[in-house]
Amino acid sequence: MTDKRNIQTIAPFLADDFVDLDEPIFNTDTYSAFLENNANRLGTFKKYLICKLHDSWVIDVNDNIDKFSLILNDYSTYVFADKIIERYNLPIDSDNIAFPLTIELTGKLKVEFNKVDEDGNLIQINQTQLDEYLYEQVTHIDKEQIEIVFHFWKSNLKDDKPGERIIVIVSANNLTLTENQDQSWTEIFGDKFDELYKYFKEQFDSDRYVSDQNECEKLIDEFEQNQLTNERKPTA
Repeated sequence: MTDKRNIQTIAPFLADDFVDLDEPIFNTDTYSAFLENNANRLGTFKKYLICKLHDSWVIDVNDNIDKFSLILNDYSTYVFADKIIERYNLPIDSDNIAFPLTIELTGKLKVEFNKVDEDGNLIQINQTQLDEYLYEQVTHIDKEQIEIVFHFWKSNLKDDKPGERIIVIVSANNLTLTENQDQSWTEIFGDKFDELYKYFKEQFDSDRYVSDQNECEKLIDEFEQNQLTNERKPTA
């Protein structure tokens, strides 16, 4: 293509990470309504949209002829697990635990990797290493196609170079998200913290921000206080 494509028009929700904006160019309320109107098509992926996968590190990427799959270590669940390990002084190495979820796009697949220059113009590149999931914008949905613009961080640690932002544009017929966090949780903690984990998931699903050590600390305090309160209630 000879025409320049700019991040401000391709994915305006992501633009302010690449260019200085004098004023907002994206209406989050309108976008939220767009996602809600297409909830059935988005499926489970919808509950993770608008920053809920931010900072999740990439476990694996598979890009073949008809399937693009992305396995992430769900950051929110990881932070909560790390806080439990710290809070209860558990003999678990938090550097070696993961709570994977898999995003898959299939059918009439098109995948494009890009860098973004200082003016916001996209520069197409070959497939490259992706290390951390930052953000996404769903840019198109109809009965036949879904298009998502993903924003990743590439650390370049092995090459001893500065890290860089990578934009991956994926369009396909079908989108699925598979949650495997529960299985990993049980493998790591057994059933000891099942009720606490259930409370965490309820808070996550309610759109409460829980991807922070301090917020997870508050959440655990709330749970323990509720437990004490329930124990003190008189029985009939």
